[in-house]
Amino acid sequence: MLQIEPTDRCNLSCSMCAPHHEGWAQVHAVPKGLMDLGRYEKILRSLAEEDCRFDHVIFQWLGDPSLHPQLEDMLALAQDHLAGRVGYLRVDTNAIVLTPARMDRLVEVYARRPELPILFVCTLDAHTPETYHRVKGQDALARVRRNVRHLIMRRARLPFSDVRLNVQLQFVVQEGNHRELGAFVEYWSDLLRCHGGGRGYSEIMVKRLSVGAGGPGQLAADLLYEQATARDHIVEEDRGHVHVKVWQDRPWQSTAVTPGPRQPCPGLWVTPVVRHDGHLMMCCADLAGHLDLGPLHESSFRTLWGGAVATSRRLAHIQGRFDEVGPCGTCGGIGWYTTRPEQIRETLIAAGREDLWEGYAARAAV
Repeated sequence: MLQIEPTDRCNLSCSMCAPHHEGWAQVHAVPKGLMDLGRYEKILRSLAEEDCRFDHVIFQWLGDPSLHPQLEDMLALAQDHLAGRVGYLRVDTNAIVLTPARMDRLVEVYARRPELPILFVCTLDAHTPETYHRVKGQDALARVRRNVRHLIMRRARLPFSDVRLNVQLQFVVQEGNHRELGAFVEYWSDLLRCHGGGRGYSEIMVKRLSVGAGGPGQLAADLLYEQATARDHIVEEDRGHVHVKVWQDRPWQSTAVTPGPRQPCPGLWVTPVVRHDGHLMMCCADLAGHLDLGPLHESSFRTLWGGAVATSRRLAHIQGRFDEVGPCGTCGGIGWYTTRPEQIRETLIAAGREDLWEGYAARAAV
């Protein structure tokens, strides 16, 4: 997948998000800002010229994309340049500033090319205003509910027989909100039953909390998640009008049920990120911006992603030398994607280091 960051600014200070909860002056060791639309279109043009293909594109990294005043234009440009090269577009947002009028404009963007799905992921994390304020840092739940309800009802009026404007409502289980999990699932399930109209795909995602890249506190967060879902009888199920998803995967390799040698992190293979200043980053978990490959608006994606710097970092992972790759030595290694053996072999062949395969296979028990 490709992640594009319209901005690293956020209007919340969620307790689970260190950069914004702690008020970091800089998130990626570069000034905060908005992606320039001209630079962004140049990047899209280059991706199309190289025929780069991705499962999906996520508009978000460490800020809320809705704070970019040209978000609608960014989606429309992605439709124009990437249609046929991506499975769907995805926008992750808290929806605070996506007023009904802006939601209407976003629906109109989707309607330009209804064959290309757009998924809106709205992270809410609370059922009551008090809990929302506690875990998100702002009293905005009423606004969020109004905006998301409008999107759902506006979607129901679309004239297409096959609506691919999809919605995911997220609840990240944590110490400050876990007692509201059951009520949250029932509230949004009932609303979708009444107003979803069976149009498009709707999902309630119950997620584990990621703590410090799989650091101290991750096991406790995993246990709380498992207790809360069991207590409120939240299971993965298809309710017809909505799909309830329970995050089975543990987000970090360090919390794996069966400990073993750490494997090459999927981040270096499958999660390229375009920072708001146009730089191509190697991993979505690299908050401080250590794994910078250079400005994508000056070099092509294939040149940077398959270049010498990226290859050297991947080879270090294959050999288990994580400490030599920026922040990787202290990171748990993302676990919601998988690095496949064929990807490792392709890397070794391209680098002329097939001699490393036997050592990798022994560690990975391939």
